[in-house]
Parts: sequence; C-alpha cells; structure tokens
Amino acid sequence: MKIGRFLHYKTLLGILSPIVAVLLAFVVGGLIILVFIKSFVFTPAAFVKLQEKGVPTGVLESLQALKGKEFPNKSAFEKDVKSAVGDQSYRLYGALIAGQTRIRENPLQVYNAIFTAALSNRDGWGNVLYRATPLIFTGLAVALAFQCGLFNIGGEGQMVMGGFAITWIGFTFVKFPAFLLIPFCILGGAVVGAMWAAIPGYLKARRGVHEVVTTIMLNWIAVAFTQYLTMAYKPKESWIPHTHKIAESAQLSRIAEYLNASGIDFPKSNLLNTAVLLAICTVVFVAFFLKRTKLGYEIRSVGLNPSAAECAGISVARNTVLAMAISGAIAGLAGVNQVMGYKHRFRYGVFEGLGFDGIGVAFIGRNSPFGVVVAALLFGILDHGGLAIDVSTRVPREIVLVLKAAILIFVVISGEITKRLIKLIQKRQEVKP
Repeated sequence: MKIGRFLHYKTLLGILSPIVAVLLAFVVGGLIILVFIKSFVFTPAAFVKLQEKGVPTGVLESLQALKGKEFPNKSAFEKDVKSAVGDQSYRLYGALIAGQTRIRENPLQVYNAIFTAALSNRDGWGNVLYRATPLIFTGLAVALAFQCGLFNIGGEGQMVMGGFAITWIGFTFVKFPAFLLIPFCILGGAVVGAMWAAIPGYLKARRGVHEVVTTIMLNWIAVAFTQYLTMAYKPKESWIPHTHKIAESAQLSRIAEYLNASGIDFPKSNLLNTAVLLAICTVVFVAFFLKRTKLGYEIRSVGLNPSAAECAGISVARNTVLAMAISGAIAGLAGVNQVMGYKHRFRYGVFEGLGFDGIGVAFIGRNSPFGVVVAALLFGILDHGGLAIDVSTRVPREIVLVLKAAILIFVVISGEITKRLIKLIQKRQEVKP
C-alpha cells in the first residue's frame, strides 16, 4: 500500500519537480560562468600563439613585462596592455592579444570544487551540517506558517530576537548549572521568537493586516533593536560589536568530542555541535505535530480553506496566531546553534541572511519538514563549497548566490508546471470510461 502511494503520479511529480529545478539552476549557473566569468593570463603558450598570428616582435617584447601576470577583468587587462604597447598598437592588436590570453572557467570543474570541498571528507560534511542546522530551523518556521496559509517572511527578526534572548540568559544566570541553564536558554529563545511572531499573527487575525507587510517591518525593527542591545551589553574593553560571553554551563559541546571519544577521527576545529540534534528533534516534532495532532490538523485546515474550517467550528483567528507563534518559536531556536554552539556571544554577523535563506529552503523543500532538511543540506553544501572556489578557481564565491536565486526561480516555475500537469492528468482520468 505504501509503495503504491509512493508511485502515485502526484508523489512522483512532487519529488521530481524540485530535482529538475535544481539541475536547471546548475545549467544556468554553468552558462553564466562560461559567458561572464573570464580572466586574462600571459602564458608562454599565449606568446607563441601571438607570434604565429603575426603580432610584431616589438609588440611581443613590450608584452614580456606582463608574462605570467593574471588579470581578473577586462578593464585591468586593457590598462596594463595599453601601457605596455601603446595606444596605437593596442588598437591594431588588442583584440588579438585578448583572444589568445583569455581564459574561461570550466563549470564542471567549479561544481567539482564545490562538492569536493563539501562532501569529500568528514570535516566537509561536518561544516555542511553546521551550516544547514540554522537553515533547518528557519526553513521549518516558514514551512509551518505556510501550512496555515501564512507567508512568514519574519524569520530573520524572530531568529535574532530569540538569539539575543538566549545570549542574555546565558550571560546573566551564570551561576545556574548546565542541566538548568541550557534548557532555560533554549526555552527563552523559543518564547521570545514566539512572542515576536505572534504580533503579526494577532494583527492578521484581528485587524486583517497582511503578515508579509508586518513581518518585513518587524525584521528591521528586530535587527536594529538587537544591535542597540548588543552595544548596551558590549564589554568595555572590546571594540568589536558583540555582547558579553555566555557562561560555560550554557555552551554546547562540539560533536567532535563525542566522535573522537568513540574512536572516530573527526577534526576538533569543526564547528558542528549538538544543536544539530535539536534540529533533528524539531523536524520530527513538526512532522508529528502537523500530521498527528488536533492543533496541527486545524492549522492545515485553515491553510487549505479558511471558510470551510470556520464552518466546521475551527477558529481561524486562534489558529492564525498560534501558527505564527509556533513558527516564530522554531525560528528563535536558530540562536542555539549560532550562540550556544558557535560564537558564545551575540553578534548579528553570524545571523545575517539565515532567516531569508530559510524562505528559500522551505520553498525548495515544498514546505515539508523532511524536504526542508534536504534543501538545508543543499544550501549548506553551496555555502561551504563556495569557500573553496575562491581558492581553486577564478570564479568568485558570489556565484553561489546566483545558484540559490536560480534554484528558487526554477522551483517556482516547476511548481506551477507540476500543478498544471496534475490537473491535466486528473481531467484525462475523468474522461476515461
């Protein structure tokens, strides 16, 4: 029975759609690399080719000063070549020189560098999981709200508010033992994140204010407010905009400690910490909550058809506020990884962009808890592997941002195509005798 459900066309289309979207995004990224990413290098082979093409010896001798030099863009290349050979010679031979010294990157080598750095060893896997952990929280936050028909773009604000609450508790209650302080910090982050998200939830339920507008506005209020608080709680001797350090009893252990103790060699410098276990538990909780609880059923009912849910006795207003609050609580837990597991202080730089990336993670994961995990891992691979391409290729790491944007665009397009295919299949099935 379960195999039959899996092989159902809706399930297959739902699985294949994001996979095809990701593949198309990588194709587009490869085309961008081929067309726009190029550099110029004066190699010995280039000088030989220029001589064969008929470039005068005098011009080649002038270019010898540039031998072995690499130019990352055309403007720098033109400036130095003109300076070396003169304007007149550049007008005559500039295009030829550029053609023989231009180097284009192979997209396959760029992608190989990304995936090799991320997946070829335990340290890479650990960093991928570390980077995916906060995205799981922010992605789940968006996905859960979407199940109620709400578009929670406020994950960034809910995350930083929860993260600061975790930090404040961590450096205030320093005398608490670890078995009390760690749960207290986690609970504090969730509660503050829930409170911050409940504001747009209440405005939506009682005043009809669209949650997209209020969550966007509250994002920047939260960021500005936490930055003000950061400076208020900044150590006097520090010039860096960060807060006091949380107590050792509030800090999470690195996974490397447990793996090395059990005989598995794992780099001690790896940032992967026990927050990943909380992320896994949260995924299981959200999946169970949405599918196996009364409140989860009501939230999904409101998301599918608010009018029908109201007629069935389900309070749309109540579930709207609760869905946003639970969503904000999950987003607030991202601070567990960033503060308790990594920096041990609050600094906005370690949070920046994670809330917005969570929107993309939820979209790619089709707002499914387990789909969010897969999408977060993909983003983790791109983020960590992107660091390697700066070293091993001439492609800037910003290509990762292009890939993420392309993935989102194709996910939206493929989602619409999938819906139309399903409708077409259903119509044909209805026509059959």
